[in-house]
Amino acid sequence: MQASSVKIVMATVTAVVALVLIGTVGFTVDSVDERQGVMLDFSYYNVEWVELDFTEGMNGMDALDAACYEQGYKVVLNDDGTVYSVDGMPELMNVEWGMYVLDSNGAWVEIDDPSSYDVSGERIISWARTGPGSEMMPAVDQTGFTYYSYAKDGRSLDGNDLRIVTLAPSVTETVAAVGGLQYITATDRYSDYPNSLVERQDGGDIAIVGGYTDPNYELVVAQNPDIVFLDGGTGEHVTMADKLRKSGINCVVLYEATDTDDFLKNLWICASAIGCSEDGNRYISDASEALNTISGITDLSGRKVFISLGISDSPYTPGSGTYVDSMIQSLGGDNIFADDSSSWFMVSKEAVYNNQPDIIIVIHDAEEITSQREYRKLLSNFNDLWKMTPAYENGEVYVFSGDAASLLSRPGARLPEALELMAKIMDPDSFIAADPTDVVGVKYYNDSYNDPENGYLTYVKAQGLLEWQK
Repeated sequence: MQASSVKIVMATVTAVVALVLIGTVGFTVDSVDERQGVMLDFSYYNVEWVELDFTEGMNGMDALDAACYEQGYKVVLNDDGTVYSVDGMPELMNVEWGMYVLDSNGAWVEIDDPSSYDVSGERIISWARTGPGSEMMPAVDQTGFTYYSYAKDGRSLDGNDLRIVTLAPSVTETVAAVGGLQYITATDRYSDYPNSLVERQDGGDIAIVGGYTDPNYELVVAQNPDIVFLDGGTGEHVTMADKLRKSGINCVVLYEATDTDDFLKNLWICASAIGCSEDGNRYISDASEALNTISGITDLSGRKVFISLGISDSPYTPGSGTYVDSMIQSLGGDNIFADDSSSWFMVSKEAVYNNQPDIIIVIHDAEEITSQREYRKLLSNFNDLWKMTPAYENGEVYVFSGDAASLLSRPGARLPEALELMAKIMDPDSFIAADPTDVVGVKYYNDSYNDPENGYLTYVKAQGLLEWQK
């Protein structure tokens, strides 16, 4: 997102969407740091970081050879001297291996002749298997800072266990999923998942350092953190990162997550920042497998979907630039308000009626819905116009409450769970066709959505994506 843009972000399940103006921030350090290395980007979010000293006179091919030697990888060249394969991963049609360096804005620039390019003046280069339309893994966070110099295997560079502060619920969950949960010493007040995190908060082992849009600088500094992770989707976090960096505190500002690509990149960035890139690669691979499988099964072609934050006459709903809209699209459905906004915005009951949704999903941030009686009572409070939609008349109204509600408001590590739950309530027949025992049969999800006994998350569980939540 550009520094001057205005957008709406969902703060938490308990704090509704707010407009945030992101102002231009003048950073005080270079966008690259002191460590040097090579990113081996095999594409499809499979990346390896190899720390390497770029000696005087070393060219791009030398750097690739040295990095692959460290990893035990073989490099095979084409007859013209270009790279054909790395570790058995060959070039494909329109997908070639190439070398890239960072420009002054932290963007990748391809080098036409790596064998004649002196890399000794670079800090990070990438050898990537990429092509038209594909996206490389960024070497910098959303604010242009590299994220490789802070830790190794969960320890700071002085050898001590990391001290991590996270300032948004989605960020906290992303850090936790790639192996960083045990190192979190402070969070914002809305980070309340997983339960083990809450237990440590209640026990005083994890401090609270402010809200989502109003983190407290003094409290963050008092934690003496090795790394502070922030959300690039809100201006207060961008400004806070600049302030903390001026105080000598390492910060990683994750990309605003509006789709699956952002989600997977943020997983890698978090994992690499804490020195646990292998854990990150495993989680990314498993998450990608689950997402692809679920999307491949589901077919919502032609079905119109309305997502509502609550049941007021003028609730917030996601537009095109949101990760909820991205999920609906990946399942083949049509978000009825995708053309009206690029973020979350308020919509009238008349607009909902005029669009005649086939499916309504309510993110219920009040009391947890735990019974059919409570579910029916909630629906009875719908306004008259909502009751005159195909969704209501055909019984296709679904409710996410409790921990399940936060799935749809936090673009973090639980995205595969959100996608599977949404898919199964909106298109149960496709999942039953794929597996006759995969029957959900509920219209609401709550704190027990991921209970091993209920069988809702067949594909997510198969990939081992719930392990970090125990």
